[in-house]
Amino acid sequence: MIPCNLGRNHWVLASVDLTQGKIYLLDPFRQEVTYEYMNKQVACLRWFIPSMLHQVEFHSNRTKDDVTYSLSKKAFRMRIMDGSRGVPQQHQGGNCGAHTLRLAEYLLANKKEFDWKEKDMGTIREKMAVEVYCNSLHNTVV
Repeated sequence: MIPCNLGRNHWVLASVDLTQGKIYLLDPFRQEVTYEYMNKQVACLRWFIPSMLHQVEFHSNRTKDDVTYSLSKKAFRMRIMDGSRGVPQQHQGGNCGAHTLRLAEYLLANKKEFDWKEKDMGTIREKMAVEVYCNSLHNTVV
């Protein structure tokens, strides 16, 4: 999970599938931003991640028949995931950072469904503030 800032005013979550060579960009506030613009903003991940995997010999234990072996030097593919693909959407600016953190929290906890709405963001922000204050970010998702 990699939080990414786009254009200095919008956050999305990059969920990276190392074995398939894919990056899913989870966008909580789908704007009229072209794929090309978003791709420019996070394009470095498409090349950096394979390079990093090569440096740590991620592919060294793979055989030539293994799918991940053939991905070792290729750029990762990217796909935008938004409200049309089940990602909770915000309807006003200012909550994309909190939404992005919440998306990461759910994915890391292996939750199968995103079950919050924009109206829940006040409570979610308060919960995040309490967790930071109490230094308890390791708690499970409630």
